[in-house]
Amino acid sequence: MNKLTGRWRIGTLFRRRLGRFWIEQWRAWRTALDWTVWLYFILPMLWVGGGTYVDLWHDPPHWLTQLPMWTGERLPLFVVFIGRLRTFTEEADVLFLIQKRSWGRGLLVRGTAYTALVLLFMTTLVYALLFPFFIAVHHFPASHIVVMILYTWVWACIGAVWRNLIEARFLGLLKWVVKTAVTLLLAAAYLVPMIAIGTSPLQLLAPLLIGAAALGLLLRIKLRARDTFESDAQQEQHARLASTQLLLRNVIERRPRVKLSRPVMLRRSNRIFKPFNGETIHAEMIVKAFIRRLPLIRTWLIFVFISTAAVALSPAVIKPFVMIALLLLLSTWVISHWRGMIAEPFFAQFQWQDAVLRKSAGRVRFWLVLPAAACFSIVGGLQVYGLPGLMAIAPGILIWLLLSNLITSTMLLRTERKGEGA
Repeated sequence: MNKLTGRWRIGTLFRRRLGRFWIEQWRAWRTALDWTVWLYFILPMLWVGGGTYVDLWHDPPHWLTQLPMWTGERLPLFVVFIGRLRTFTEEADVLFLIQKRSWGRGLLVRGTAYTALVLLFMTTLVYALLFPFFIAVHHFPASHIVVMILYTWVWACIGAVWRNLIEARFLGLLKWVVKTAVTLLLAAAYLVPMIAIGTSPLQLLAPLLIGAAALGLLLRIKLRARDTFESDAQQEQHARLASTQLLLRNVIERRPRVKLSRPVMLRRSNRIFKPFNGETIHAEMIVKAFIRRLPLIRTWLIFVFISTAAVALSPAVIKPFVMIALLLLLSTWVISHWRGMIAEPFFAQFQWQDAVLRKSAGRVRFWLVLPAAACFSIVGGLQVYGLPGLMAIAPGILIWLLLSNLITSTMLLRTERKGEGA
C-alpha cells in the first residue's frame, strides 16, 4: 500500500487531470466535427482564410491601411477579458487536499502555469492574425511585437486571477457590479499606457513591470486564500462542461432553475400607493413584481439608456416626436408584462372586473414609464435651452400623463367593443 501511495505525486495527479480534461473535450467535439463538417466547412474556411491572410501580407487593401493605430491596439483586449484561471480542483478533493495544503498549493501552482501557457498561446495567435496590420502596414520591428505580446499576456493573467478571486468572494448583484468595475479597470489599465505612453519596448517596460508586480501580488493572495475551494471546484466544473453545454445548447430543453433570493428593491411588502381600492392593489402588486425582478430592471435600464442617446442625437425640431415614440414603445413593453401577470393563475382567480383592470393598466403604465419621460425631458431640455432646460421635466411629465390617460381611454373603448379584459 505504501509502495502504491508513493507513486502518487502532485505532478502525477495534475497530469492525469489535464489529460482527462483534453480527452473529454476531444470526445465532445468529435461528436460534432465529423468528416462532412471537416470537408465542407472547416477545410474550405481554412483555405479561404489562409489565402486572404497571405493577400493581406503581400498587398494590404486600402481599408487596412486607413485603419487608425488604436484599432490594432484594442483588439488584443479580447484576450484580457476571456482569461480564466484553471485550478483543476474537484469536489472530491475536500477529503484530502484541504488537509494536505501542500498538495492543494502544488495543484494550484501547476494550474496557474497551465493557464499562463494557454493565455500566451492565445495572445500570440491574436497578434499573429494582426501581423499584416502591424508589420506589413505600420512596419513594426520584432522587438515591438514581442513586448506587446508580453504586455498583453501579463494583463490577461491578471484578469484571469482577479476574476477567480471575485467569483469566490462575492455573490448576487454585488458580484455583477464588482466584475463590471474590474473589467473596466482592467481595460483602462491595459489601454491607457499603450495610448498615452506608446508601444515601443522602452515605453512599455515600466507598465510591463508594474503588471508583473500586480500579478505576483494577486497570485500571493490566491495561494493564501482559505475559503475558495467551493468556488474553484464550481468553476472547474463549468470549464469541463463548457464544450458540452455549447454543443447541446439547442438540443436539450433546459428546465428553469428554482432560485430563492431576496429582491434587491422593495424587500418588505409595504404599500407604495395610498388609495385602498381594487385597481390600486392590483397595480401595486404588478409594479412590485416588476421592480423586484432584476432581468426586467436591466432590460428597462438598457432601453432607457439607448433611448436617451437617441433623444440626444436627434435634431431639436423632432426631439418631442422621438420622445413620444420611445415612450409609446416602452409603454407597449410594460403593458405586455402587465398582460402576462394578469394571465397568471394567482391573479386570474380573483375575477377582477374590467374597469379595475383598465385602471390598473393605466397606473402601471404611468408609473413604470414616468422615470423615462423625466429623463428624456431633462436631456432634451438641456441640449436645447441649456441649464434652464431642466424645467422641461414639468411639461414632459404632463405630456406623458395626458398621453397615458389617452391610451387608457382608447383601451377602454376597444375593450368595450370586444368584450375582453384589458
